[in-house]
Amino acid sequence: MFYGCPACRAKGRVAPLEVACDLGAATLSANHREALGLWRWSSLLPRVRTESRVSLGEGATPLLPIACGRDGLRVLLKNETANPTWSWKDRPNCVSVSMAREFGFRRTVAISTGNHGCAAAAYSAAAAANCVVFCHAVAPESQLALMISYGARVIRGGDQEKLLKQLLERGDHYPCSIFCPRAGYSNPFGIEGFKTIAFELYEQLDHSVPDRVFVPAGSGDGIYGVWKGFRELHKLGWITNAPRMIACQAFGADSAFRAFQKKSHHAEALDSTSTVALSIAERIIGDHALRAVYESDGSVLTCSDEEILEAQRVLMRQGFALEPASAAAVACLQQVASEWSRGETWVVIGSGAAVKWGTVSANFEMPRLWGPDVADIADLAL
Repeated sequence: MFYGCPACRAKGRVAPLEVACDLGAATLSANHREALGLWRWSSLLPRVRTESRVSLGEGATPLLPIACGRDGLRVLLKNETANPTWSWKDRPNCVSVSMAREFGFRRTVAISTGNHGCAAAAYSAAAAANCVVFCHAVAPESQLALMISYGARVIRGGDQEKLLKQLLERGDHYPCSIFCPRAGYSNPFGIEGFKTIAFELYEQLDHSVPDRVFVPAGSGDGIYGVWKGFRELHKLGWITNAPRMIACQAFGADSAFRAFQKKSHHAEALDSTSTVALSIAERIIGDHALRAVYESDGSVLTCSDEEILEAQRVLMRQGFALEPASAAAVACLQQVASEWSRGETWVVIGSGAAVKWGTVSANFEMPRLWGPDVADIADLAL
């Protein structure tokens, strides 16, 4: 199942296998509500025995109002920095590593620019599994240090996709990889963790959903997973309308935007990427992300690095220390804020914390150190 759909492969096509839940069995009983982390939604997740489930208390992240410079528009931030490793990648890795245990794997492997590797390493540690993370050459030191501290073996550079495939072919490593099998392999289970963002929004908005959801988009697993959650809520009859999904990218990594402009359902790989938002700096997005956009009557937006950094500063002044990829979603929202209608609610996914990236400290200067002789507040000109 880690090599995509065999029937499609026999026809010369590459397509992922996807989990289909028995929605007739879906429930939110008291017992489910008492389950740890994401497993309170176990009836809508892949079947995993209780003893195989791994949790670090992920999920249940805050939904808080933010100012967007447009009076009358209600904008809420789903603050995923409240997860155990301070990013939304804890959700897919919670499910992936639990599935690894269910299948009997004691080793995991991932490719990452930072957040994903930290989450894979942490959940593997919680499952007493060995983890290998192939990292982007310019992944920040803080992220690498966290992965290693969790016990992961970290490899920088190299042909990461080929190296991961070799470990997968050994038969003893579970791939905490992306959903799209373009590299020859796929992880069908990670996106199931992202679904729980939709489920939580449904609860936090009193059994309703937002009008639009702005999602940072790199590989596309996040936006597709969230959309799949809303799609299942609709099939269950719990909601009558699903939100429009807005994929948010940076100018320097905009494969989805280029495809959307051509009304194409297939993205083409970029020659290279260049953006301060490293966690969404993918050369190509998966077609499943475009599917989420088209099915929801959504759109794809892009923004510049300057707009990203300005949005990050604005968020900081409101008390939210979010990574550049999260700020990209806010910057994109600001571009279309004039389109709002009275009574609408828009949600931005805050995908990760600024502290794990170098943008906050890039131009930081240490405050002046005053001597012990300074004891009069007037001397400080406060």
